[in-house]
Amino acid sequence: MTGPRYKRDTTTVRIPRQRHTWGRRQTPIVLVVPEQPTLGQRLAAALGRAAWKRRRAALPLLAAVAGFVAAAVVHAAAPWTWLPLAVGAAALPIWLAWVQRRRPSPDPRVRTWRYGLAAVVLTAGAWAAAAVAAGPTTGPLPLLWLALAIAIPLVRRSLRRSTATAPVHEPSDITQPVEKEYDS
Repeated sequence: MTGPRYKRDTTTVRIPRQRHTWGRRQTPIVLVVPEQPTLGQRLAAALGRAAWKRRRAALPLLAAVAGFVAAAVVHAAAPWTWLPLAVGAAALPIWLAWVQRRRPSPDPRVRTWRYGLAAVVLTAGAWAAAAVAAGPTTGPLPLLWLALAIAIPLVRRSLRRSTATAPVHEPSDITQPVEKEYDS
């Protein structure tokens, strides 16, 4: 930033002439001072900067709030859509398990992310299907939403920390050439 953080307007303050000039005519005193932002403007700017700086950390919470609102709208518009949501919520973890069986990864970070993603999608999808079917404020669904909204950032943080510090396992036979046989 090259300029000031706030757009500064100027305020002109005119000081009235003194009463006792003793016959001399004095020029009026004019002060031009920059206008300072109010406390509310400073607080709003500080909160905005802090939110912008930590916007990636707030993404799971914003996604949870958007999911709650979307579930309420879809429940009001088309409550029959709970069935495709339930199928989709079950299909992605099944697909991830199939991928793990077809292409098993020796890297523990990949397995951790696959299992974590499957758990998050299954629980969030099951909540979304139940919320669309019955309404997001029905019964224990708001408490389940709150538990998910708290748990998802914690799971994300623990996955990021565990995968960032995990050692990289490289194959030991990387120096030996691989010979392939072709059928002629």
